Amino acid sequence: MHLTTPLRRRLAFGALMALALAGCGGLPTGPRQIDISESQLLARMSAQLPVKQRYLGLFEVTLDQPRLRLRPEENRLGNDVAYRIEVALPGMADIRGRLEMSYSLRFEPSDTTLRLTQARIERLDVEGLNAAQAAQVRKVGGLLSEDLMKEAVVHRFRKEDLESLAGRGYRPGAIRVVPGGLRIQLDLIQ
Repeated sequence: MHLTTPLRRRLAFGALMALALAGCGGLPTGPRQIDISESQLLARMSAQLPVKQRYLGLFEVTLDQPRLRLRPEENRLGNDVAYRIEVALPGMADIRGRLEMSYSLRFEPSDTTLRLTQARIERLDVEGLNAAQAAQVRKVGGLLSEDLMKEAVVHRFRKEDLESLAGRGYRPGAIRVVPGGLRIQLDLIQ
């Protein structure tokens, strides 16, 4: 069988590429990141609200009606929620307003979740109170709200998905807030 020069070149190039790729056969393949969309995050947060907590038998704080805010420039996730503080004292009306908070994110391997961490109050609007009363509500309401949202779950990975990643040599790494959602970098297991 007689091979033409162009055909020989293509076969030689193909053989070289096959040898080069064979040397990389031990490297894991597949995507190097996981993306979670803004709509998936909002759905998860909405499913956890309303959240209510009673404090000292005097206050009941309720958070509801979330709006998600992505803050890629700070690598933080934010939310804006309606709040209500019911005070169990005669003559005290409910206190209502909107609260904006922001958070960092962390992966919790023990239960395969992404959780909110490092909560920070960005804004706390108070309706219908004078300046001194509003300042007190901001102080107490902010602390109570941080407590309610601390370590809240925003995404849960299925164990079998993480086992599949580990089988290919990966584990979740850095978490970045990006336009449109979150991006979790997949790191090689050392």
